[in-house]
Amino acid sequence: MESKSYLECRMAKELMAKQPLSELGFTEEQKEETKEENKRSTEKEEEENERNGFVAGARRARQQQKEFAEAARRRRREGRD
Repeated sequence: MESKSYLECRMAKELMAKQPLSELGFTEEQKEETKEENKRSTEKEEEENERNGFVAGARRARQQQKEFAEAARRRRREGRD
């Protein structure tokens, strides 16, 4: 079922052309099961994020800070050589 969820996600985000999942070998029954699984998974992730104090973009901001700090260290080292 993960492959079906993956394909649905790609179609929803317009990363691939939309087409009926039946053409990709999935049945209508599997589609309903997948929707329920996705809903439960999303709800679980949201609850976990809420418990952990999730802030959108914070992970990327920390990554950028590290990258900027590394670039600054490199520039300082190059200037001293």
